[in-house]
Amino acid sequence: MSKLHNIRTIIHFGLFGLLILSGCSGGNRLTRVERSGDKGPLLIPAGIDSSIAAHADSLADRLFVSLNRETRSDQYIKLGQAKTSKSDTLWKYLSNDIDDALQVSSEDKAKAVEAFNQGAVRLQELAQLDQSAEDVQTRGRIRRLLVDGQNHFEKAVILNPFDVEARSWLARVYQTLAVRFADEQDNKRSAAVLENLLQMEKGEHALFARLAETYYAMEEWFNAYKNFKTAETVLNATAELDFSADAEMMQRAELDPSTMFYYVYYQGDSQIKLHRAEAGLVDLKRAMEFASTEKEKADIQSYMDWVNWDDGNTKAVEKRDELIALLDKEEHHKAAKGFLQLIPQLKTRRAIDEIVWRLAVLEFQFLERQNEGVDRLKQVVKLTPQDASGAPLDSTYRKYFDSYGVMCHNLGLENMKKNRKFAFMYFQQAAAVDWENRAKSYLEIAKLSRNNAKVAIKSCEGALAHPEQLDSAEQMQLYQLLVEGYKRSGRFNDARKYYAQWMQMRQQNRRASR
Repeated sequence: MSKLHNIRTIIHFGLFGLLILSGCSGGNRLTRVERSGDKGPLLIPAGIDSSIAAHADSLADRLFVSLNRETRSDQYIKLGQAKTSKSDTLWKYLSNDIDDALQVSSEDKAKAVEAFNQGAVRLQELAQLDQSAEDVQTRGRIRRLLVDGQNHFEKAVILNPFDVEARSWLARVYQTLAVRFADEQDNKRSAAVLENLLQMEKGEHALFARLAETYYAMEEWFNAYKNFKTAETVLNATAELDFSADAEMMQRAELDPSTMFYYVYYQGDSQIKLHRAEAGLVDLKRAMEFASTEKEKADIQSYMDWVNWDDGNTKAVEKRDELIALLDKEEHHKAAKGFLQLIPQLKTRRAIDEIVWRLAVLEFQFLERQNEGVDRLKQVVKLTPQDASGAPLDSTYRKYFDSYGVMCHNLGLENMKKNRKFAFMYFQQAAAVDWENRAKSYLEIAKLSRNNAKVAIKSCEGALAHPEQLDSAEQMQLYQLLVEGYKRSGRFNDARKYYAQWMQMRQQNRRASR
């Protein structure tokens, strides 16, 4: 009686947006700077550089009056208008060394073969099912087939403990049960079977790999690494010992690159999970040599970048990822506390700046700590090398500049109803940074500066550099301010040019609304 072959079971191993924020709250935290002469102290709100605050304060006095005085003025205007016009027997044979003197009768061998074949039949039936099915009925049938196959293979091992193939398939069934149904006990049983089996059979690299997979699933990283390494060693040593090939083929046999990729990659992965970053990176670089697709190469490079986020400080990267997961669960206070505790554990400036940015955005947007958030991020932006336009030389810092610009711009909008001098400072600070909506800050400065044609025109020109950052209504406001500024300056040709653009946009909007 012959055994059924070509049975397969497969085990798989895998490899703050920026918005214009709203709902800001909390009062401004102020810094007092004494000034010479008759002027009183300069009050600087959080997140503003002192030089920009002084310039904005001096300019604001020549551009607009206080909100109180303007309110009173509006009241008089309204009064005047009123006058006119809103996501266990078996373990004896599996866990202990087999006594070499143990004899197996011919009858038991025959029964063992029959039991093996019955187990194989169950696995063939399993292969015909949709193994990715999620419905309860199909999953229940899959489990019953696996357990039935398990019982037959266990019987085969009891009848013939020397049968390496039966032991191997039994271990695989245990492993499959563990993977598909998250049963840790099945993983432990699979490991025990394979460990004992490898005392008898040391020449099959796939068995070492399967044991490594089992330890990997149990997060026993050292044992996983050790067995993936042994699998590679055995594969190298036995590559030419293939009786299925002719003599000439055996002389020039080559290693299977996909198998080598798998063994070497997971050596690196297991090393990294043991926080042996340097050794793990060596294995990942070796795995790159066996990668057969661009995706595999890209995945390895991405993993290496992850390891190098803080110069091999993988404990810190794992902690960072845990804290980001807390953000997805909206556990904002817990995440903020974790980010604050993580900062002193970091080694590199780049890693520190990223965590400071994440903490600052969290404080500003969710924890009602706008002053702390904007001040924290101001330091990152201030210490970052910039080009002549205020953009970061390192493009990875762009998101930090965008966040800081958003914060300053929104604080400017918030202060428009409370303290327009502070609002002006915030818009000036935002415009000094090359962020994604810089033109909006220039436009707000121009609106506050309309009493001074020269300043208003200069601010409008800053906004004109990036008109795509403004919506249709904002562009029309910009053109209107330019017309007013050029008209007051006596530059009538320039005024007519932007008036024509304003008229064209108005006509387009009217046609679109019909």
